[in-house]
Amino acid sequence: MHEEGESVDKLLWEVELKKLTESLPRERRRVSDLLNEEMPAYKNLAGETVYLNKGELNEFARAVPKGNLGSVRLPIVIIRESSMKKGTYLIDGNEREIEAVNRILDRPPYNNKYLFRPDVLELVRRFPSIITFSFIL
Repeated sequence: MHEEGESVDKLLWEVELKKLTESLPRERRRVSDLLNEEMPAYKNLAGETVYLNKGELNEFARAVPKGNLGSVRLPIVIIRESSMKKGTYLIDGNEREIEAVNRILDRPPYNNKYLFRPDVLELVRRFPSIITFSFIL
């Protein structure tokens, strides 16, 4: 009977985890490509099309040096890892994406991959359509 309860708990946990990850992008898209689209968007893991706000995209692109627009991909994924201190997050991205987020937040040095709650709140306030979250247990 105890094993049956653990199986049900495991199944419920897997369902909840799947729901959390469905909003993540199937493929992140280059800023340079998105800027050329009438209705910039990406597909999430659930297969839904998620549209990016053109104004937010343009504002974000201004923080990226023109030569880097092809190597910065959106949406920006912010990771909350349970093993980290409360209120600490990670930018999931390459060197250019980390640099862009730090430039937007005016946080030199621009290679800092860690964010804190006030930084995340600022990003979500300014760029709600291009920020998404992932959770690691």
